Amino acid sequence: MPERAEQKKLRFLLKGYEEGWLKYEPREKKEIDFNKYTIAQVNEINNVLLLIRHIVDQAYQSIPESSQEGRPSKSASDKAKAVLMQQFFQCSNRVAAGFVDLFREKLRIKENLTYKDIERAYDNSDVALILHVAHQLSNEPVASKEKNFSIDGTGLPESSKQNYANDREKGFAMKGYEKLIAIFGNRYKLIGACDIADTHDNESPYLKPLLDELMAIYEELNLFQGDSAYLSRDNCKAIVAYGGTPRIYPKSNTVINQKGSKAWTQMLLAFITDPQKWLQEYHPRSISESGNSVIKRRFPRNLLKRDYTRRKCEAFSRACVYNIRQLNYIHYLCPEIRVHWLN
Repeated sequence: MPERAEQKKLRFLLKGYEEGWLKYEPREKKEIDFNKYTIAQVNEINNVLLLIRHIVDQAYQSIPESSQEGRPSKSASDKAKAVLMQQFFQCSNRVAAGFVDLFREKLRIKENLTYKDIERAYDNSDVALILHVAHQLSNEPVASKEKNFSIDGTGLPESSKQNYANDREKGFAMKGYEKLIAIFGNRYKLIGACDIADTHDNESPYLKPLLDELMAIYEELNLFQGDSAYLSRDNCKAIVAYGGTPRIYPKSNTVINQKGSKAWTQMLLAFITDPQKWLQEYHPRSISESGNSVIKRRFPRNLLKRDYTRRKCEAFSRACVYNIRQLNYIHYLCPEIRVHWLN
């Protein structure tokens, strides 16, 4: 059966983009107010500690702490603050215990925490719940403003000798990493939803549950971008179900036939009709790559926890601290956003 004209054109355009003669015309870069950026950097440590205190306290009030028999355990709220502070300063458990004493008043930590308390906090179910609520709360200041999102995955190494990008190119990125899959807001660059996946897992099935989590916080969805790892008819349908427009880059063997997903066919036909516009709507996806790059640079230490549960909590807590740190910069650089914990 002869190939449809639309299918031929899709393959032609994809080949052109890969070979470089179909080029994306980038948008103008936004200017940064470096005076305000400097003020944000000067106040970063103080504001991050204040945000950890206020957000964790608010998260703690919204959850019931589990009752345990025997000797009462130390406050999960104090432990959650210690975990986030430890990840911000990228220090060992013993050094973190010293920072708890140093910043006890700033963080409003009520009890003395030993390095063992901090170590065991990473597999405490109450601490894990507080961190998840705190992550949701960190998105609330921009929930009515952010409408465009992109998704990407990256590997967080368990050894300082590893580099995910290099290992992936060589086919070795299956061991020694925890894979962080995150949805970033394109405007304010907060992580709206994330999960820690097994390195062997296909990333595509993570899109829908993360999108559900995202839209439990945000009010509106417009554009949603992802690379070809997230290409599926089900993902296109999920995005359109929330009122969004999918921009997931096709693979060279992609077939236009909708097979029950009208959103899939519409996305591909839009690429054929106006490739330049489609690419302009797709390329903000690089923001998620930039966000993952910031996480790697801001948290240079490899994941230190040997226990799998603790290691997943360590990876997730870094995503929380990334958001909290980003709120400090939003506070100074985005006057339309009110970060009420800092006012």
